[in-house]
Amino acid sequence: MHYKDEYKDYARYQCSACGYERFKSDGVVQSSDYEDDTDYLDDIAVYPNVDDRILWHHNQALSFMESTAPKDAEVLDIGCFDGFFVRKMRDHGIDAYGVDFNRRAIADGAQRFSLGDRLSNKSAADLLAEGRRFDVVTMFEVIEHLDDFTQVISDCIALLKPGGHFIISAPNNDMSWRPPLDFPPHHLSRFTPRSLEKLAAGHGLKPLKTMEQSSLFDLTRHYVGLKFRKEEAESMRGGEFKNRGIVDPLRKFVTRSKWLAYGALKPVDAVLHMMGFRYIGQLMIAQNTKS
Repeated sequence: MHYKDEYKDYARYQCSACGYERFKSDGVVQSSDYEDDTDYLDDIAVYPNVDDRILWHHNQALSFMESTAPKDAEVLDIGCFDGFFVRKMRDHGIDAYGVDFNRRAIADGAQRFSLGDRLSNKSAADLLAEGRRFDVVTMFEVIEHLDDFTQVISDCIALLKPGGHFIISAPNNDMSWRPPLDFPPHHLSRFTPRSLEKLAAGHGLKPLKTMEQSSLFDLTRHYVGLKFRKEEAESMRGGEFKNRGIVDPLRKFVTRSKWLAYGALKPVDAVLHMMGFRYIGQLMIAQNTKS
């Protein structure tokens, strides 16, 4: 890792071999910063339905689990927020559970999605102490928020049964355009597919598959969405939205139209992918080969 430059109060360091980047600062991001943030509260208020929140990486993971995991597989979603993907997996007949430090989101999701004690504020270390083990452990869009993720990743992997799978997603540092949400304090690390594979191998897993998203639709909606945010207002993703009476229904419409847009733009995205275009996600699947 070598020093790259500065961003506000953060120093940026980069690994020239794998493309991983890390931001360091004397400040500490607290869990309350997320619990009370307007963008995360919006996810609950503006997008109450499960399918409103399902993204590219969720579908990729779900397809893999349905085709590869045992029929009676137990799945744990680390950093599940309000459990929307746990609900999605349950609807597909998967024995799924979720944990997250966000007490407000867990309480809301347990009731909203009828998940009860399938959701909790326990940590991976807590579950290890209880002797729990899972066939699949997922971690979507979590690792980039953590100041020090080494122990968390170790605990997640320790929760895997022999032959179990670890599925992790993070924004792709090779993305073709970088939105404000991919900067501190919202994101403290940036990963490439190479760095995720290196992370898995360094923890004794065998990387099986890495996928990169190419979505012109997501880039467009994120870029246009910036025009509707208050530049002077703070939020973890780039400023609170203005004109909520108009903007919120528009956001719902765009979000619920995304799968039609993905389908219509699929040939364009495929060509752009071959030309090196990447936006915004990536997913890696690795296996615990220990017996």
